[in-house]
Amino acid sequence: MRRRIGWGATIILGALSVLSTIFYGRVDSESWIFLLLIPFTVALALTPEDDSKYSNSSISEWSEEDEVEESPNLQAGDYGFDTPVL
Repeated sequence: MRRRIGWGATIILGALSVLSTIFYGRVDSESWIFLLLIPFTVALALTPEDDSKYSNSSISEWSEEDEVEESPNLQAGDYGFDTPVL
């Protein structure tokens, strides 16, 4: 379904650009806007339809053991955040 919509929108934008050029008798900004929108519709048409690799089943919780213990006597530059780079 996504591919059909993408390719259909691409064809429509191309046709609108050609019709705008014919109607006004010159290539104007409206024609260019239609042409510049075509890469977005082509990207929509070329995206894979299989979303199973992005499912939420692979999300896991972090265990308490992986957390870094914070000690209260850390200095400002211990992790390199306040160290100037020259």
